[in-house]
Amino acid sequence: MGLFGKHAGNEGKHSVTTVIAQGCTVNGHVRLSGDIQVDGYVEGKIACDRTLVISASGRIKGEVTADKIIINGLYDGECYANSVEILPQGKAHGTIHCDDLSIERGGSFLGKTLPTSNEDVVSLPKNEQKKNAQLQDKAADKG
Repeated sequence: MGLFGKHAGNEGKHSVTTVIAQGCTVNGHVRLSGDIQVDGYVEGKIACDRTLVISASGRIKGEVTADKIIINGLYDGECYANSVEILPQGKAHGTIHCDDLSIERGGSFLGKTLPTSNEDVVSLPKNEQKKNAQLQDKAADKG
């Protein structure tokens, strides 16, 4: 299977990992549906549907959202995840929103942890939505 062959794309259940290489700097927002490994430096927001790995040479400063975050480098910011692991060389500073946090011997965390918020969105039945819209229109007319 060649790089430019007809089967080179991401098909079905195949996993693709995006790598920010050592020596590479990214500033801004990164959004991806696969896994990401950061060996370089990222400053900004990262939203990942699967796993984010910060390797020993990796550095991230900013807000991160992922299913699972593995920290073996430096992280500074606010993160939201279902699972966070801080490995022996990992150092995390900031706020971690997570219900499953593990810190291995040698790893460090300075900051605060908060549980993930599972607030359910309540939707109104269509009848009540119409009534609320009518009430808002009447209030706007009086004002």
